[in-house]
Amino acid sequence: MFYLRLAANNIRANKRIFVPFLIATTFLTVMNVVMMTSYFSANSMFQQSSDSTQAAAAQLFMFGAMLMAGFSVIIAWYANSFLLKQRTRQLATYNVIGFGKMGLWRMVTGELFLSFIVTVVLGSVFGAAFSRLTYLLLRKILYLPQSLNFGINPVPILLTIVLMLAIFIWLLILDSIWLARHRPIEMLRDASAGEREPKTRWLMLIFGILTLGAGYTIAIAITKPLAAFQYFLIAVALVIVGTYALFIAGSVFIFKWLRKRKHYYYQPAHFINTSNMIHRMRQNGTGLASIAVLATMTLVTLATTFTLYAGVDQIVKIENPADVSYMLWMKQGKPVHEKAVNQFVAQAAAKHHVTLNKRTTIIKEGTQPTVVIQNRIRKATNADYVRLTGPADGMSSTDFLTFEHYKLIRPNAKALAANEVLFATSNPQRPHTLHFGKLTYHVRSVKMLPYVSQNPANPTSLLVFANVQQLLRATDQIGIKTTKQEQPLFAQTFVYLDVSGTQKNQRAFTTALQKSRLATKGQLNMPISRATSRLAVLQWMSSFLFMGILLGLMFIMSTALILYYKQISEGLADVKRYAVLQQVGLSRDEVKRTINSQLLTLFYVPLVVAAIHTFVAAPFVHRILTMFGLSNGRFYLEVIGGTLAVFALVYILIYRATSNVYFRIVSGAKRQ
Repeated sequence: MFYLRLAANNIRANKRIFVPFLIATTFLTVMNVVMMTSYFSANSMFQQSSDSTQAAAAQLFMFGAMLMAGFSVIIAWYANSFLLKQRTRQLATYNVIGFGKMGLWRMVTGELFLSFIVTVVLGSVFGAAFSRLTYLLLRKILYLPQSLNFGINPVPILLTIVLMLAIFIWLLILDSIWLARHRPIEMLRDASAGEREPKTRWLMLIFGILTLGAGYTIAIAITKPLAAFQYFLIAVALVIVGTYALFIAGSVFIFKWLRKRKHYYYQPAHFINTSNMIHRMRQNGTGLASIAVLATMTLVTLATTFTLYAGVDQIVKIENPADVSYMLWMKQGKPVHEKAVNQFVAQAAAKHHVTLNKRTTIIKEGTQPTVVIQNRIRKATNADYVRLTGPADGMSSTDFLTFEHYKLIRPNAKALAANEVLFATSNPQRPHTLHFGKLTYHVRSVKMLPYVSQNPANPTSLLVFANVQQLLRATDQIGIKTTKQEQPLFAQTFVYLDVSGTQKNQRAFTTALQKSRLATKGQLNMPISRATSRLAVLQWMSSFLFMGILLGLMFIMSTALILYYKQISEGLADVKRYAVLQQVGLSRDEVKRTINSQLLTLFYVPLVVAAIHTFVAAPFVHRILTMFGLSNGRFYLEVIGGTLAVFALVYILIYRATSNVYFRIVSGAKRQ
């Protein structure tokens, strides 16, 4: 009990550093409760979707919960490290007056135990309440039912308590190791040690330039969406490592370089600032780099998830070129059960108050992945998908048609000679001839088929032959084998319907097609619609946005915590500087201007670096977004600009709030 009372007194006496620690751990508890509640409620939230979608949504939220738990460990470790560092002198004093290492360990254990109790109690209460508030947001964007018990399930709260218990035990282990390795005299010496000028770390500086340059090069040089997706994490890791190395070593190098510039250094406004910043960057390089990385993650996460959410209609339109579509099998060149399917579709449309405005039928002899390189076409292989810089150039999903079926869509098309083909592609190639092995065909360029996906990340092509014999000869030359002459390449009939009616009625109409007896027997295949896809895509993008907001809040809280702790450490360090500067003859206003200038440099440089990182990464991230069908790069840049403006405002507010702590420390010392 003695050590518990002592621990409680220490927390009260050092509330300036303990309260932020408790706020941080409580906030982590709240965020983990919300994310775990989302994971355990995924099936309920996506109950209108298929089983596979529910399973995928559960996986998504589980990934989010794991990510949140990982960040919680890192932030708790950072906050605890600062707490221990700021109490070095106090712990050393306790040791000198008679507390052995076991006594110190018991006291620290008591402080962590009390902190854990406060954290889980407040975190559980606020976590449950915040989960219910979150449900209101989710219900709006995910169309959740009103009766969902979101935030009431005790399992996520219990799991979060177990997680926080594990984190606090880990912090206790770290503190125990720290106490075991330090002696009281060393503690006092470290606390009273003067500042030494840091050396320029050349190896770290060169390493930082190389890693940051490599990350930027990947972001700029890789232009294929799939390759961008493959190299995204590598580029992120290189930029993070380079940022830390340059903030730690590069900043010291720059200020030392400025000190050697006599015309710059021997100026009243630069002399003191440059000298002080050399020492400050030695202490704060890691913290400033952390702020820059967290700010970048906040900007990229929020801008990307908001762009996905705002682009739902564009994604749906690209992935579903028609309002409703389905597929029929072919037999002897004719679609099977076409009449029965047409009758049922008309009856179902009338029953669900959907008007059929237009029906378009496209018969394809087959679709295969192909590669066109220097006028030579071949079938794509697995090696074409997995390359160092992404899929092979000239690769596309190619539709094969005979002229007979093409003319059903383009009745005014001119007849083809035996050695001619009609060719269209979304790739940049425009060949005049195409070589299929030993066969050569002259190319007549045409427009793409209607209702073809326009996703720039998945190029498509069209090849039309004069007749089925020419088609079989050509495809056989490039390794596309067929077993039935009457049914080459698994010929299929695709039916596209333009309809009108409410979204609800269109979804009901699509559901009727999907659950019909014809669909069960395989006579009506793959019925899909924009209305049903829109609901599914909207739920997915809303889930991404929801996770982005939670992670963004986590990053902003981490940024605020680091800023606050830095203000305290800066304030304590500047107490001595403040006195020395006045002793050498500087006026109070001059000293204040000097400190303000240094603080502005320290706290706005990470924001500038984060903005540079974000805009360099913007084209890279946008290439990944094109895989979802989002091709409007200008809109993404506008979202980034808006996000940066809002974040900068929040950052400034955090800076203003935390800087008050700094000035209270300095002004309090001044009065003494």
